[in-house]
Amino acid sequence: MVRRTIPRRGDWAGGGAVAVLPALGHHHFVVPETELVPEIRKTGHRLADLAVAFSALFVSLCSLGIALHHGRTMQRLVEANSRPFIQITTSNGNPSADSPLGHAFTVLISNPGAGAARVERFSILIDDKPVKDIGEALLRLAGLPADTKEESAVLGQITYTAVAPSYLKAGSEQPVLFWPRTASNASVWDKDAEAGLKRVKFETCYCSIFDECWVENSHSFRPTAVASCG
Repeated sequence: MVRRTIPRRGDWAGGGAVAVLPALGHHHFVVPETELVPEIRKTGHRLADLAVAFSALFVSLCSLGIALHHGRTMQRLVEANSRPFIQITTSNGNPSADSPLGHAFTVLISNPGAGAARVERFSILIDDKPVKDIGEALLRLAGLPADTKEESAVLGQITYTAVAPSYLKAGSEQPVLFWPRTASNASVWDKDAEAGLKRVKFETCYCSIFDECWVENSHSFRPTAVASCG
């Protein structure tokens, strides 16, 4: 007959993980002691137990929903703090120190937004149809063919800056076009100035650092969101 004894304090290894049984013949047996998992107390009432379980599940789901909402809110906040906002401003009445007649047609692109803008594309459109360059646009506005000879003599001095592809940091601006009215180009300039603000449109597609993209043109204030500028 085997007599079982309760292990003493010294028989526990490392604080009580195994118990040593008395010798059986020439052998010793070490039996690991299993860890006891406390059972959840129940009230004994089925409806009450179900109510407690569903309440715990409801609280967990609410916590998960709050965490997801907080994550989306933080993401939108970060995006809002880095979102660019491109504006294109045109004018045909600004005085020009270089022009004896005191007027110049100007185009300015600016970024009053909170983040840098990656300008992917900048286009010039006449009657909503793209043209290859500013020279062709000005000639078409004046009713002249695009292949007019001596274009520079007809139009005079034009300062045009290509703005795409480029980066426009927050709070900065970039002159695009400066075309002064002179005695030699006055007839063409007057025709363009009269029809220009209605028929010509400058359009740009730009993206944020998160690759969110928009299209903006000189005839609208709010940009239109697009999937990409490709």
